[in-house]
Amino acid sequence: MKKKVTLILCIALVAIMSVSLFACNKGMFDGDFSEPAPEEKAREVWDKASQAINGSVASAALAGEDDAPRVQGWDGVTFTMSTEKYVGAGYDEQSVVGTGTFTASGSMLFDMSGFAVSGTAVGSINDKAIDVKLGAYMQDDVYYADMAVAGATLQAKADASGSSFLPDVNDFLGSALSGISDTLAYVTIDYTGDILSSFPYDTLQEMGMKTYIDESGDYTRVKFELPVELIAGLQTDEDEDAFLQAVLSADISLIISVNKESGDFAGAKLDMGYEFKGDIGSANAGTGTRMSMSFNDCTAVEGYPDGMAEFKDISEYTLSDLTDFITNLGENLGALFEF
Repeated sequence: MKKKVTLILCIALVAIMSVSLFACNKGMFDGDFSEPAPEEKAREVWDKASQAINGSVASAALAGEDDAPRVQGWDGVTFTMSTEKYVGAGYDEQSVVGTGTFTASGSMLFDMSGFAVSGTAVGSINDKAIDVKLGAYMQDDVYYADMAVAGATLQAKADASGSSFLPDVNDFLGSALSGISDTLAYVTIDYTGDILSSFPYDTLQEMGMKTYIDESGDYTRVKFELPVELIAGLQTDEDEDAFLQAVLSADISLIISVNKESGDFAGAKLDMGYEFKGDIGSANAGTGTRMSMSFNDCTAVEGYPDGMAEFKDISEYTLSDLTDFITNLGENLGALFEF
Protein backbone atom coordinates (compact mmCIF):
# COMPACT_ATOMS: atom_id res chain seq x y z
CA MET A 1 0.00 0.00 0.00
CA LYS A 2 2.70 2.47 1.07
CA LYS A 3 4.94 1.41 -1.79
CA LYS A 4 2.12 1.65 -4.31
CA VAL A 5 1.50 5.32 -3.51
CA THR A 6 5.26 5.95 -3.52
CA LEU A 7 5.81 4.32 -6.88
CA ILE A 8 2.95 6.08 -8.65
CA LEU A 9 3.81 9.49 -7.24
CA CYS A 10 7.57 9.45 -7.58
CA ILE A 11 7.68 8.00 -11.10
CA ALA A 12 5.41 10.80 -12.31
CA LEU A 13 7.39 13.47 -10.51
CA VAL A 14 10.83 12.40 -11.71
CA ALA A 15 10.09 10.95 -15.12
CA ILE A 16 7.97 13.74 -16.57
CA MET A 17 8.31 15.99 -13.64
CA SER A 18 2.72 17.27 -8.09
CA VAL A 19 -3.76 21.10 -4.85
CA SER A 20 -5.18 25.67 -3.52
CA LEU A 21 -6.58 23.39 -0.89
CA PHE A 22 -10.15 22.39 -1.57
CA ALA A 23 -12.57 21.52 1.19
CA CYS A 24 -14.42 18.24 0.82
CA ASN A 25 -18.08 18.34 0.06
CA LYS A 26 -18.93 17.72 3.71
CA GLY A 27 -22.55 16.96 3.00
CA MET A 28 -21.45 14.13 0.78
CA PHE A 29 -19.45 12.12 3.32
CA ASP A 30 -20.42 13.26 6.81
CA GLY A 31 -23.23 11.46 8.54
CA ASP A 32 -24.48 9.53 11.54
CA PHE A 33 -23.41 6.01 10.66
CA SER A 34 -25.13 4.24 13.52
CA GLU A 35 -27.93 2.52 11.57
CA PRO A 36 -27.02 -0.81 9.92
CA ALA A 37 -27.52 -0.69 6.17
CA PRO A 38 -30.03 -3.08 4.57
CA GLU A 39 -28.05 -5.75 2.70
CA GLU A 40 -29.75 -5.02 -0.62
CA LYS A 41 -29.13 -1.26 -0.37
CA ALA A 42 -25.47 -1.68 0.63
CA ARG A 43 -24.79 -4.03 -2.27
CA GLU A 44 -26.54 -1.67 -4.70
CA VAL A 45 -24.38 1.29 -3.61
CA TRP A 46 -21.20 -0.81 -3.82
CA ASP A 47 -22.10 -1.97 -7.34
CA LYS A 48 -22.82 1.59 -8.51
CA ALA A 49 -19.36 2.72 -7.42
CA SER A 50 -17.66 -0.33 -8.92
CA GLN A 51 -19.40 0.13 -12.26
CA ALA A 52 -18.62 3.85 -12.40
CA ILE A 53 -14.90 3.33 -11.68
CA ASN A 54 -13.92 -0.15 -12.83
CA GLY A 55 -16.65 -0.84 -15.36
CA SER A 56 -16.02 2.33 -17.34
CA VAL A 57 -12.27 1.70 -17.49
CA ALA A 58 -12.75 -1.84 -18.77
CA SER A 59 -15.29 -0.73 -21.38
CA ALA A 60 -13.03 2.09 -22.56
CA ALA A 61 -10.07 -0.27 -22.90
CA LEU A 62 -12.10 -2.66 -25.05
CA ALA A 63 -13.28 0.23 -27.22
CA GLY A 64 -9.79 1.69 -27.54
CA GLU A 65 -10.83 4.97 -25.94
CA ASP A 66 -7.58 6.01 -24.27
CA ASP A 67 -8.95 9.43 -23.30
CA ALA A 68 -12.19 8.14 -21.77
CA PRO A 69 -13.10 9.65 -18.38
CA ARG A 70 -11.84 7.66 -15.43
CA VAL A 71 -15.26 7.77 -13.75
CA GLN A 72 -18.31 7.09 -15.88
CA GLY A 73 -20.39 10.19 -16.53
CA TRP A 74 -17.95 12.64 -14.89
CA ASP A 75 -16.18 15.61 -16.51
CA GLY A 76 -13.42 15.65 -13.94
CA VAL A 77 -12.59 15.06 -10.31
CA THR A 78 -12.16 17.07 -7.12
CA PHE A 79 -10.04 15.25 -4.53
CA THR A 80 -8.27 15.46 -1.20
CA MET A 81 -5.64 13.15 0.25
CA SER A 82 -3.45 13.04 3.33
CA THR A 83 -0.92 10.52 4.61
CA GLU A 84 0.89 10.43 7.94
CA LYS A 85 3.54 7.83 8.68
CA TYR A 86 6.36 6.97 11.00
CA VAL A 87 9.03 4.32 11.06
CA GLY A 88 11.70 3.25 13.52
CA ALA A 89 14.18 0.51 12.79
CA GLY A 90 17.44 -0.65 14.30
CA TYR A 91 20.10 -3.29 13.82
CA ASP A 92 23.03 -3.53 16.25
CA GLU A 93 24.48 0.01 16.33
CA GLN A 94 22.58 1.28 13.29
CA SER A 95 19.14 2.85 13.32
CA VAL A 96 16.76 4.91 11.25
CA VAL A 97 13.89 7.08 12.43
CA GLY A 98 11.50 8.81 10.08
CA THR A 99 8.25 10.75 10.21
CA GLY A 100 6.35 12.34 7.39
CA THR A 101 3.10 14.01 6.38
CA PHE A 102 1.87 14.50 2.84
CA THR A 103 -1.29 16.40 1.95
CA ALA A 104 -2.72 17.28 -1.44
CA SER A 105 -6.01 18.45 -2.90
CA GLY A 106 -7.45 20.06 -5.97
CA SER A 107 -9.56 19.55 -9.06
CA MET A 108 -8.87 18.47 -12.61
CA LEU A 109 -10.87 18.07 -15.80
CA PHE A 110 -10.25 14.70 -17.45
CA ASP A 111 -9.48 16.32 -20.81
CA MET A 112 -6.69 18.28 -19.01
CA SER A 113 -8.05 21.63 -20.22
CA GLY A 114 -7.87 22.90 -16.66
CA PHE A 115 -6.53 21.87 -13.26
CA ALA A 116 -5.59 23.37 -9.91
CA VAL A 117 -3.59 21.04 -7.70
CA SER A 118 -1.44 21.80 -4.66
CA GLY A 119 0.13 20.01 -1.75
CA THR A 120 2.83 19.87 0.90
CA ALA A 121 5.26 17.22 2.12
CA VAL A 122 6.97 17.65 5.49
CA GLY A 123 9.09 15.16 7.39
CA SER A 124 12.48 14.01 8.54
CA ILE A 125 14.66 10.96 8.12
CA ASN A 126 17.28 10.86 10.85
CA ASP A 127 19.00 14.25 10.46
CA LYS A 128 17.58 15.12 7.03
CA ALA A 129 14.63 17.52 7.03
CA ILE A 130 12.18 17.50 4.12
CA ASP A 131 9.90 20.43 3.32
CA VAL A 132 8.25 20.49 -0.12
CA LYS A 133 5.56 22.74 -1.58
CA LEU A 134 3.70 21.68 -4.71
CA GLY A 135 1.50 23.81 -6.94
CA ALA A 136 0.41 22.86 -10.48
CA TYR A 137 -2.16 24.86 -12.41
CA MET A 138 -3.54 25.18 -15.94
CA GLN A 139 -6.01 27.85 -16.99
CA ASP A 140 -6.87 29.41 -20.37
CA ASP A 141 -4.02 27.68 -22.21
CA VAL A 142 -1.36 28.76 -19.70
CA TYR A 143 0.54 26.48 -17.30
CA TYR A 144 1.55 27.79 -13.87
CA ALA A 145 4.03 26.25 -11.40
CA ASP A 146 4.39 27.34 -7.76
CA MET A 147 6.82 25.01 -5.99
CA ALA A 148 9.61 25.02 -3.43
CA VAL A 149 12.08 22.43 -2.19
CA ALA A 150 15.30 22.62 -0.15
CA GLY A 151 15.43 26.41 -0.32
CA ALA A 152 14.90 26.57 -4.10
CA THR A 153 11.70 27.97 -5.58
CA LEU A 154 9.99 27.72 -8.95
CA GLN A 155 7.22 30.17 -9.74
CA ALA A 156 6.79 30.18 -13.50
CA LYS A 157 4.20 30.30 -16.27
CA ALA A 158 4.34 28.85 -19.77
CA ASP A 159 2.25 29.11 -22.93
CA ALA A 160 0.26 25.96 -23.69
CA SER A 161 -1.19 27.01 -27.04
CA GLY A 162 1.82 26.01 -29.16
CA SER A 163 2.76 29.56 -30.17
CA SER A 164 5.81 29.87 -27.93
CA PHE A 165 9.36 30.33 -29.21
CA LEU A 166 10.52 27.92 -26.50
CA PRO A 167 8.52 24.77 -27.25
CA ASP A 168 10.91 22.33 -25.53
CA VAL A 169 10.92 24.20 -22.23
CA ASN A 170 7.18 24.84 -22.40
CA ASP A 171 6.47 21.19 -23.19
CA PHE A 172 8.67 20.03 -20.31
CA LEU A 173 6.90 22.22 -17.77
CA GLY A 174 3.48 21.37 -19.20
CA SER A 175 4.17 17.64 -19.09
CA ALA A 176 5.48 17.94 -15.55
CA LEU A 177 2.48 19.85 -14.23
CA SER A 178 -0.04 17.68 -16.09
CA GLY A 179 1.68 14.55 -14.77
CA ILE A 180 1.57 15.79 -11.20
CA SER A 181 -2.13 16.65 -11.38
CA ASP A 182 -3.06 13.47 -13.20
CA THR A 183 -1.10 11.25 -10.82
CA LEU A 184 -2.40 12.72 -7.59
CA ALA A 185 -6.02 12.77 -8.77
CA TYR A 186 -5.89 9.17 -9.98
CA VAL A 187 -4.27 7.82 -6.80
CA THR A 188 -7.53 8.49 -4.97
CA ILE A 189 -9.66 6.91 -7.71
CA ASP A 190 -7.35 3.92 -8.22
CA TYR A 191 -7.17 3.09 -4.51
CA THR A 192 -10.93 2.99 -4.30
CA GLY A 193 -11.13 0.96 -7.51
CA ASP A 194 -8.64 -1.57 -6.14
CA ILE A 195 -10.67 -1.97 -2.96
CA LEU A 196 -13.88 -2.48 -4.91
CA SER A 197 -12.28 -5.23 -6.99
CA SER A 198 -9.95 -6.91 -4.45
CA PHE A 199 -12.50 -9.38 -3.09
CA PRO A 200 -16.00 -10.40 -4.21
CA TYR A 201 -18.68 -8.66 -2.18
CA ASP A 202 -19.94 -11.96 -0.75
CA THR A 203 -16.40 -12.82 0.39
CA LEU A 204 -16.11 -9.51 2.23
CA GLN A 205 -19.39 -10.27 3.98
CA GLU A 206 -18.06 -13.66 5.04
CA MET A 207 -14.94 -11.94 6.41
CA GLY A 208 -17.11 -9.81 8.68
CA MET A 209 -17.60 -6.57 6.73
CA LYS A 210 -20.05 -4.22 8.46
CA THR A 211 -22.25 -1.67 6.68
CA TYR A 212 -24.01 1.44 7.98
CA ILE A 213 -26.27 3.94 6.24
CA ASP A 214 -27.14 7.65 6.44
CA GLU A 215 -29.77 9.02 4.05
CA SER A 216 -30.08 12.59 5.31
CA GLY A 217 -29.87 15.45 2.82
CA ASP A 218 -29.13 14.97 -0.87
CA TYR A 219 -27.18 11.72 -0.64
CA THR A 220 -27.48 8.11 0.32
CA ARG A 221 -24.23 7.30 2.10
CA VAL A 222 -23.13 3.80 3.03
CA LYS A 223 -20.11 3.26 5.23
CA PHE A 224 -18.33 -0.07 4.75
CA GLU A 225 -16.10 -1.15 7.63
CA LEU A 226 -13.75 -3.56 5.90
CA PRO A 227 -11.77 -6.55 7.23
CA VAL A 228 -8.04 -6.27 7.97
CA GLU A 229 -7.37 -8.97 5.35
CA LEU A 230 -8.21 -6.41 2.69
CA ILE A 231 -5.36 -4.15 3.88
CA ALA A 232 -2.95 -7.07 3.64
CA GLY A 233 -4.30 -7.92 0.19
CA LEU A 234 -3.49 -4.41 -1.05
CA GLN A 235 0.21 -4.86 -0.32
CA THR A 236 2.05 -4.99 -3.63
CA ASP A 237 5.19 -6.82 -2.58
CA GLU A 238 4.72 -7.81 1.04
CA ASP A 239 3.96 -11.24 2.47
CA GLU A 240 0.28 -11.10 3.45
CA ASP A 241 0.52 -13.74 6.16
CA ALA A 242 3.54 -12.02 7.70
CA PHE A 243 1.69 -8.71 7.63
CA LEU A 244 -1.32 -10.16 9.43
CA GLN A 245 0.89 -11.78 12.07
CA ALA A 246 2.83 -8.57 12.75
CA VAL A 247 -0.04 -6.08 12.66
CA LEU A 248 -0.80 -4.44 16.00
CA SER A 249 -3.84 -2.52 14.86
CA ALA A 250 -5.59 -1.88 11.57
CA ASP A 251 -8.79 -0.31 10.37
CA ILE A 252 -10.19 0.57 6.97
CA SER A 253 -13.50 2.14 6.03
CA LEU A 254 -15.00 3.30 2.74
CA ILE A 255 -17.91 5.71 2.47
CA ILE A 256 -19.73 5.61 -0.86
CA SER A 257 -22.22 8.35 -1.70
CA VAL A 258 -25.01 8.13 -4.26
CA ASN A 259 -27.05 11.12 -5.43
CA LYS A 260 -30.64 10.62 -4.33
CA GLU A 261 -32.20 12.50 -7.23
CA SER A 262 -30.25 10.92 -10.10
CA GLY A 263 -29.28 7.63 -8.45
CA ASP A 264 -25.72 8.08 -9.75
CA PHE A 265 -22.45 7.45 -7.95
CA ALA A 266 -21.45 10.80 -6.40
CA GLY A 267 -18.14 10.16 -4.63
CA ALA A 268 -16.16 8.11 -2.13
CA LYS A 269 -14.05 8.65 0.98
CA LEU A 270 -11.44 6.18 2.20
CA ASP A 271 -9.90 6.14 5.69
CA MET A 272 -7.22 3.60 6.48
CA GLY A 273 -4.60 3.06 9.14
CA TYR A 274 -2.34 0.36 10.48
CA GLU A 275 0.73 -0.16 12.61
CA PHE A 276 2.90 -3.15 13.24
CA LYS A 277 6.13 -4.13 14.94
CA GLY A 278 8.57 -6.94 14.42
CA ASP A 279 11.72 -8.11 16.25
CA ILE A 280 14.17 -10.67 14.90
CA GLY A 281 17.33 -11.22 16.92
CA SER A 282 19.16 -7.90 17.22
CA ALA A 283 16.98 -6.25 14.56
CA ASN A 284 13.73 -4.45 15.30
CA ALA A 285 11.32 -2.33 13.34
CA GLY A 286 8.01 -0.57 13.77
CA THR A 287 5.91 1.45 11.38
CA GLY A 288 2.52 3.05 11.15
CA THR A 289 0.44 4.78 8.50
CA ARG A 290 -2.74 6.82 8.58
CA MET A 291 -4.33 7.71 5.25
CA SER A 292 -7.46 9.58 4.21
CA MET A 293 -8.67 10.20 0.65
CA SER A 294 -11.87 11.47 -0.93
CA PHE A 295 -13.07 12.38 -4.39
CA ASN A 296 -16.20 13.58 -6.18
CA ASP A 297 -17.32 14.98 -9.53
CA CYS A 298 -15.88 18.21 -10.90
CA THR A 299 -17.58 20.16 -13.70
CA ALA A 300 -15.40 23.31 -13.49
CA VAL A 301 -12.02 23.97 -11.91
CA GLU A 302 -12.00 26.45 -9.04
CA GLY A 303 -9.47 27.59 -6.45
CA TYR A 304 -6.77 29.13 -8.59
CA PRO A 305 -4.42 31.18 -6.40
CA ASP A 306 -4.17 34.95 -6.67
CA GLY A 307 -1.23 36.51 -8.46
CA MET A 308 -0.59 33.81 -11.08
CA ALA A 309 -0.28 36.45 -13.79
CA GLU A 310 2.80 37.81 -11.98
CA PHE A 311 4.71 34.52 -12.16
CA LYS A 312 7.99 34.62 -14.14
CA ASP A 313 7.85 33.66 -17.78
CA ILE A 314 9.38 30.26 -18.46
CA SER A 315 11.91 31.96 -20.77
CA GLU A 316 13.76 33.09 -17.61
CA TYR A 317 14.61 29.45 -16.85
CA THR A 318 16.74 27.02 -18.81
CA LEU A 319 15.76 23.42 -19.44
CA SER A 320 18.72 22.42 -17.25
CA ASP A 321 17.42 24.60 -14.40
CA LEU A 322 14.01 22.97 -14.62
CA THR A 323 15.43 19.45 -14.83
CA ASP A 324 17.63 20.00 -11.77
CA PHE A 325 14.72 21.43 -9.78
CA ILE A 326 12.35 18.59 -10.65
CA THR A 327 15.00 15.96 -9.95
CA ASN A 328 15.64 17.50 -6.52
CA LEU A 329 11.92 17.60 -5.88
CA GLY A 330 11.54 13.93 -6.79
CA GLU A 331 14.50 12.88 -4.63
CA ASN A 332 13.08 14.62 -1.56
CA LEU A 333 9.63 13.14 -2.05
CA GLY A 334 11.15 9.75 -2.78
CA ALA A 335 13.13 9.84 0.45
CA LEU A 336 10.02 10.78 2.42
CA PHE A 337 7.78 8.11 0.91
CA GLU A 338 10.26 5.25 0.71
CA PHE A 339 11.21 5.07 4.39
